[in-house]
Amino acid sequence: METIGLRELNQNPSRAVARVRAGATIVVTDRGKPVLRMVPETEQAATLQRMISSGEARPPAEQGMPEVIEDLAPETESLSELLIADRERERNR
Repeated sequence: METIGLRELNQNPSRAVARVRAGATIVVTDRGKPVLRMVPETEQAATLQRMISSGEARPPAEQGMPEVIEDLAPETESLSELLIADRERERNR
């Protein structure tokens, strides 16, 4: 674990960030006392991916969004038309 002073961090923050990106953990001190710790960010697996890995969930059978508009309103060409019509009904009550 590396230690740098607050003044050094203020004068050259990109150098400290580059060291952290490379995997170093840096403790920043102010007048010799630790004030913060800079650690590399680790990517967290998405919740769904974690659940799939642990067996709590199964991946979807098909990728992408389902075409629900055909089931909801076959006479409507788009979801936006359906939304506009719904809003018009709300206004005319």
